[in-house]
Amino acid sequence: MFYRFVIIILSFGLLLQVKAQTNDTTSVSLLFAGDIMGHGSQIRAAYDAETSTYDYKEVFQYMKPIFSEVDFCIANLEVTLGTKPYSGYPQFSSPPALATAIKEAGIDVLGTANNHSCDRYKAGIIRTIEILDSLQVSHFGTYINEKVQKAQTPLILEKNGIKIALLNYTYGTNGIPVPSPTIVNLLDKKKIIEDVAIAKIENPDFIIAFVHWGNEYQEMPNQVQKMWFEYFKNLDVSIVIGSHPHVVQPMYWDKTHQNLVAYSLGNFVSNQRTHPRDGGATFKLVLKKENGVTYIHEASYLLTWVYKAGNKFSILPIDNFLYKPNFFTERTDFQKFRSFYNHVNTHLQKQNSAVDEWRPYSQYLLRSLINFF
Repeated sequence: MFYRFVIIILSFGLLLQVKAQTNDTTSVSLLFAGDIMGHGSQIRAAYDAETSTYDYKEVFQYMKPIFSEVDFCIANLEVTLGTKPYSGYPQFSSPPALATAIKEAGIDVLGTANNHSCDRYKAGIIRTIEILDSLQVSHFGTYINEKVQKAQTPLILEKNGIKIALLNYTYGTNGIPVPSPTIVNLLDKKKIIEDVAIAKIENPDFIIAFVHWGNEYQEMPNQVQKMWFEYFKNLDVSIVIGSHPHVVQPMYWDKTHQNLVAYSLGNFVSNQRTHPRDGGATFKLVLKKENGVTYIHEASYLLTWVYKAGNKFSILPIDNFLYKPNFFTERTDFQKFRSFYNHVNTHLQKQNSAVDEWRPYSQYLLRSLINFF
């Protein structure tokens, strides 16, 4: 009877928190995810030989409840879509079903400017855009021509009277020239100045840059990343979210000056199984408006791990499964899962500034019950 009473009290507390978030009309919440890759093994895992179709739903199934807790979800799409033959590294092209699953999971926006944007040349850039448009998935970073790029820059997100302008850039395209007339936003100072000036005309509360940069597999940002962050800050782009290194790098929040950077969120999903490339971080950002002033109210992270059971892939929000060893088919998988969490969380706890772990409401009750019993 006592345990049942405790469960009821905790459940009531959870419902109150969810209701408070739902009724909040003074803030907007965003969740950023890292690299959505499409290696050959991922494509084969999604293929159904009986129907000759692809299905990626199970990849995102455990993240869907978490996506539902924020207003906007944004991720880096590091593949092109729909250009056959489908293949992974080094020139990625995944089936359109990947984008369908991304949308159904609750991801609202995809950054498409990265070093693999030109993997399938002009046809790949255009087909990717066509597929995302057909699914009504917002995207930014690549465009079919300059006219469209100007018309769609910046990408605006707006809720509860808070307006956010999004810009997306990449350091390069693996040496493949951007085919005319398509556009891939590159890290070019003149271009960035022009885009920021256009963004400011929209009078946004914040301008956020989603940037593909850094050294692969390095867990600390390099001097070039730091230089670019300073450059963006000087242009009043005070929030920068990074991708490309395929490992998680530190996150810094200067509360006094309202500047924030997450240097790399690592892999959201991929077949890179080498520790610590086998997972990533989602980054939650809450902006709040009070008395006409908008500020960063919350910045936090939730680690994720890519579970490969047989040939099937699933992204696991780590908080869900820390105490569920029996969920994993092999004990070694649980050990790798815990090893990733312990390593990356220790790294972030040591290096981060003012950015701590996020406890999603969907996991609050579970963690409370586990700690109680």
